[in-house]
Amino acid sequence: MRFGNVLRGLWRCRRAERRLFLLVFGLLLAASPALAQQERRVALIVGVGGYRNVPALANPPNDARDLGTVLDRLGFETETLVDPDRLALEAGVRRLGQRARGADAAFFFFAGHGLEASGRNWLLPAPAEIRSDRDLRFEALDLDSVLEQLDGAARLSILVLDACRDNPFRKRLQASGRGAPAASGLGQASATVGTLLAFATAPGTVADDGRGRNSPFTTALLKRIETPGLEIRQLMAEVRREVREATQGRQVPWENSALEGSFYFRAAAASTPAPVAAAPPAAAASAPGASSPGAETVFWESVRSSRNPADLRAYLARFPSGVFASLARNRLEEMERNRSPELRRPDANSATALDPATPEGREALLLSVLSLDHPVPRGRLEAQGRALQAYQESKQHRAIAVSPKQQRSFRVSDSPSAAAAEELVLERCQLRNDEPCVLLAVNEVFRTPQQGGEWQRREMERLRHDGPYRPDKVPAITAERRKEADIAGYGRAREPKAMAIHPLGRIFVKTGAASAFAAETEALKVCNEDPARDGATGSCLLYAAGNTVVLPGHHTAPLATDPARPATPASGR
Repeated sequence: MRFGNVLRGLWRCRRAERRLFLLVFGLLLAASPALAQQERRVALIVGVGGYRNVPALANPPNDARDLGTVLDRLGFETETLVDPDRLALEAGVRRLGQRARGADAAFFFFAGHGLEASGRNWLLPAPAEIRSDRDLRFEALDLDSVLEQLDGAARLSILVLDACRDNPFRKRLQASGRGAPAASGLGQASATVGTLLAFATAPGTVADDGRGRNSPFTTALLKRIETPGLEIRQLMAEVRREVREATQGRQVPWENSALEGSFYFRAAAASTPAPVAAAPPAAAASAPGASSPGAETVFWESVRSSRNPADLRAYLARFPSGVFASLARNRLEEMERNRSPELRRPDANSATALDPATPEGREALLLSVLSLDHPVPRGRLEAQGRALQAYQESKQHRAIAVSPKQQRSFRVSDSPSAAAAEELVLERCQLRNDEPCVLLAVNEVFRTPQQGGEWQRREMERLRHDGPYRPDKVPAITAERRKEADIAGYGRAREPKAMAIHPLGRIFVKTGAASAFAAETEALKVCNEDPARDGATGSCLLYAAGNTVVLPGHHTAPLATDPARPATPASGR
């Protein structure tokens, strides 16, 4: 956001107007400190519950969606996969490795079935069918491959596995007679330097899927993860206690950490730190460990790259007259100067604050929508401010919509009409974010909130359609596109067939396939590999399976069972 423009405009006003602007600007900058939001943090969240060859799990998709929403709120660049096949899971991990390069933190979460066999831990995608340990390399994803992708990519990496449920293929693997016998749950794994591995339960034991919306482990994690100032290891300790109590001791989460320094999902709401007075030499010498230069160096090396002021204060508390004390104080002062606040909603009843005729007013309108559900990190607001600027420079007819839950915008341009631009942006925004969006502007006309500061979230009818296939119900594309042969003629096309859709309005059809599974797999594969979008703006979704629209289910993997693998009858847990 161009805050310099706000200040320049402010001083061109008369005194009374300046006072009003100062009041509004103060509201924009009212904040709680969120230093961690300056960091670039990336995440891949995976939830697999719709298993096709073993009993399904109810909670992992909920676990993934709920945690993904929270991480978005915490400023992570988050990708969420629900019920992926092996190729989609592997591609997601590779994208995470690429996104993690140069990032401050990388986070990987997997909820679903996992197993240990022959000394390795394996994560099972939705279509997995394991008849012997020979199948594992082709049907499951080795945890080591995730660790390899993240090794050295980000400053620190966190892997959380709520995947220690009972091994559904254990009897088959034991009967195969090769290698070490398959165990219940996951086995012990070692964390490389800068990595924390967290498991829903101890090695070789089984985690509970839970009877509520989320598993016991994810329930505790969601409860604690947004606590300001809660360091990751303390967070896991509290999660462990809550899970142990909730399961009467049957499940005890476990982690293996090789982190250097601290990590906070949400930084503490800190006031200006009091100056740390230098202790006299005698006091310094009496401090525990202060007499050992080696201990001080080790401590300093563990916090020198940290972006959390609490780490530097911990060093100063232990070594107030240490060799690096002046550097630590300088870093603290710099952090305080560059502290990144969360911005809260401006006064929607102030006509000056939300005047769409001014650049400042348009930026305030954007902030008003972004902050509907929760405060906006400064970094997120600045990124969306740049998106707003790009929108204003794009071709007519154009429109921009905002997802309050995900705190991001979606825009279209060069549409055939203003009405078409409005419909397209709202459908694509809802398709991308899985929630109704708020229309911010069409061409130069910016919307304003309703009385009381509320914005209308527009539920798009085509996104709810789940009946028989109809070309006029296909969302996120223009009326002219619906007349093209692959869309207009899909209902009459040869079975087995499937259609996949991407939020950018890209449609991919596969007809006359060998099976329904092959049709769905190919449509999704071609869509996800579409070079025109280069992996941007989310995963592709299955729109139609045969002549039945399945879009409301938000499926990123095939629904049909692979005919080459006989399905195992589902049973309750």
